[in-house]
Amino acid sequence: MVSNTKKGYFTLEAAIFLPIFIIGVLTLGYCVKLYSTADHAAFALLDETGHLAAEAYGTKAAPFFCGKLEQRLEQENKNVDQVKATGFRYLYQEGERTGLISAGCEYRIRLSLPLDTHYGFEMESRVRCRGFIGKRGQRNPMGFDEMEKNGEGKLVRIFPSWGKRFHSETCVYVKTHAKQIVLASQVKSRYKACELCEPNNLPMGVYVYCFPNAGEAYHRESCKMIEKYTIEIEKEDAEAKGYRACGKCGGG
Repeated sequence: MVSNTKKGYFTLEAAIFLPIFIIGVLTLGYCVKLYSTADHAAFALLDETGHLAAEAYGTKAAPFFCGKLEQRLEQENKNVDQVKATGFRYLYQEGERTGLISAGCEYRIRLSLPLDTHYGFEMESRVRCRGFIGKRGQRNPMGFDEMEKNGEGKLVRIFPSWGKRFHSETCVYVKTHAKQIVLASQVKSRYKACELCEPNNLPMGVYVYCFPNAGEAYHRESCKMIEKYTIEIEKEDAEAKGYRACGKCGGG
């Protein structure tokens, strides 16, 4: 009699706590997926704004930024839709601070729930930074003539997500990897669209990737052909960011 009663208690406890445990595990998993997707979206916003800030000197407008940001968010995050770039302001002044860049994006993260149901979470990310416009304190921005008097800048190439070395244009490491370029009519006339990633429907002004010394096509960043790519940067900026000269080419 006592044994049967204990079995009944165990069955009752399992019936009560097992569903709670399962719900807790599922909730934790959905939270991780939600915040992981939001983190990827925030990184894309920061990365695109960082590129914009680095190229701000001499660039008076950025008409393609919003479209490129929206496209990247949708391509890199399959659970994201209803993407909208918001609050974009380029090289504006606020008090004594000049050259500011503000950008934001609103989007919805779709999660597939049990019983074939779906739920959308409205999210928003924002960032503000200052563009590199060559201005210090209350002085006016330097013109190209003045900048040339201080010494000629030297361009090098880096792998932004791989390693901490800068290379010359002719370095063997650079030649064998893709190069980041801006999609323009000259690019389309020189290269054909990759048949794997089909970048032919991308708008003008977005970043694409090509192999200048070997390939005949341009690619999306997500293309399987693009394992690593290089970008062009001033040597002084590369050194300031912690990059060191390549041991093979000497950094140019």
